Amino acid sequence: MAINLTGLATGLDTGALIDNLMAIERQPRTRIASQQTAQLTAKNALQAVSDALKKLGTAAQALSDPTVFGNKQQVAVGNAATATATMVSGAPTGGYALQVDRLARSAQADYAWTAPAAASTIAVAGAGWNDAIAVNAGEAASDLVARINGDPSLHVVASVSTVDGQERVSFASRATGAASGFTATAAGVLADERTTAGLDAAVRLDGVVRTSPTNTLENVIPGVRLALRGVDLAGTTINVSAPGADADAVGKVAKDFVDAYNAAIDLLRTTTNVTPTSKGALGGDLALNALQTQLRGAMVQVTGGLSSLPLEELGISTGKASGTGTYSADAVQGRLSLDTTKLNAALTADPAKVRATLTASPGVVKDLVATLGSYTGASGSLTQRIALVGDEVTALGKRMDAFDARLTARQEVLKAQFASLEATISKLNDQRSWLTGQLGALQSSR
Repeated sequence: MAINLTGLATGLDTGALIDNLMAIERQPRTRIASQQTAQLTAKNALQAVSDALKKLGTAAQALSDPTVFGNKQQVAVGNAATATATMVSGAPTGGYALQVDRLARSAQADYAWTAPAAASTIAVAGAGWNDAIAVNAGEAASDLVARINGDPSLHVVASVSTVDGQERVSFASRATGAASGFTATAAGVLADERTTAGLDAAVRLDGVVRTSPTNTLENVIPGVRLALRGVDLAGTTINVSAPGADADAVGKVAKDFVDAYNAAIDLLRTTTNVTPTSKGALGGDLALNALQTQLRGAMVQVTGGLSSLPLEELGISTGKASGTGTYSADAVQGRLSLDTTKLNAALTADPAKVRATLTASPGVVKDLVATLGSYTGASGSLTQRIALVGDEVTALGKRMDAFDARLTARQEVLKAQFASLEATISKLNDQRSWLTGQLGALQSSR
């Protein structure tokens, strides 16, 4: 900070002199600040690497979790326009023949509409329920329909149409099935009733007739939910697979693992990279370069004995960084790729071997988890290094604080010294002026 101290007696800019002297004395402090900035940058870079490795470790643990593989059954319908099927629980394995003779539908009633001169009520009654729908005087049919459809507590929905110049209101039960019938009455408002009965869905499963009040059939095949989509007299097939590996779940954890691995490798590469024109935050760091080599080597090793496969045979592969042939940029950089088709084929061909490969201990994935833990665990080498660098950042901060205190004290000393100098010079100037005056008086008196 500039010093506002003028040299009235000496004619010197003492404030500028003090500033310049302080700038010289502040140079060691500037070097300490630069050291702290460099150490803080290194600490942040190391922490980012640690976070990425922890995410990779979490993804690797998920990939090696035996419960991911499960015993999942698949159900498929030959014609999706006929029905869709969902597994609810374990189901008998095998094929089934399905014919849909009829879809379930709701009961309907259509009435000629006359707007009431005075407020009225439409009484709608079904099996075990009653709705009382208020009608305002002179209310338009479209307004009534909008109110009915906007009230989910009612058991019916409504629509309006015009037939031969006559406005008509149609009601339909919200429920489907033969038991969905109802009546609607309102004297002077509704007339000329035309009804359509509700129907149960009717299907034939392996020739046996089954009915349902809805188009969703539970446990017609034990453990399977069928959602009917259309009538199909010709019929279609439903196939329930034997319990096997959950390909979707395995595919998800495999993708998460590959993504986490690539994120870690990318960060390590950019952090340690050194080029003629640029350098990463930890450019050329030997320990992190060794970690990159260790990670890449882990992805191509085969451990776990004869029951295991190379990851490449599961669709998880990394390219070589050298050798013959043309390689993609990802391959050269050691990134992984996931071939889900290859993974699914391996799960279909030998799910037990895929499971053994990914869950074995020792095994490629379990070994990777252990390796990552040796870096990022509570006593891991990377964790300890981050702590040491953090201690250095703190120590440098304390050195700067102490230096700042010394600089402040030194500045006050310089200000006092220059102020004293100014006072002394001012006093000498006063004495000189007095002596000059006395000498002048003596000369004039002669």
